[in-house]
Amino acid sequence: MHSVKTFLSSLTSILTSSNGDSTPKADPHAMLLIQKSMLRLLGLRGAELNPDLEHRIRYAPSIEALWFLRADLAQALCLQRDETSALQAVSDLTPLFEGNIAKTQLQAYQRGQRR
Repeated sequence: MHSVKTFLSSLTSILTSSNGDSTPKADPHAMLLIQKSMLRLLGLRGAELNPDLEHRIRYAPSIEALWFLRADLAQALCLQRDETSALQAVSDLTPLFEGNIAKTQLQAYQRGQRR
């Protein structure tokens, strides 16, 4: 039984260790700002056409979840406007995420943008 406790303690330490790339502590004001910005981009017409997406943005459990919803938002916007402006609009949200998600996620996105 002691070895199980030791294992669980070690596993917990590994998973919660601060390796410099941990996700920043959630900022409720930043989350609200990001949600409002994403919903504003989606617009009333977009929400009518994509009620599930509107719901997922509005009730996202975290800023990281919102980060991953950007792709769905871009797809929805592409149906309402040209692809270039849709992708640019979603890309313009990126500064809102800075300091609110892991640096590696932003860096991976930025590397993809340079290609």
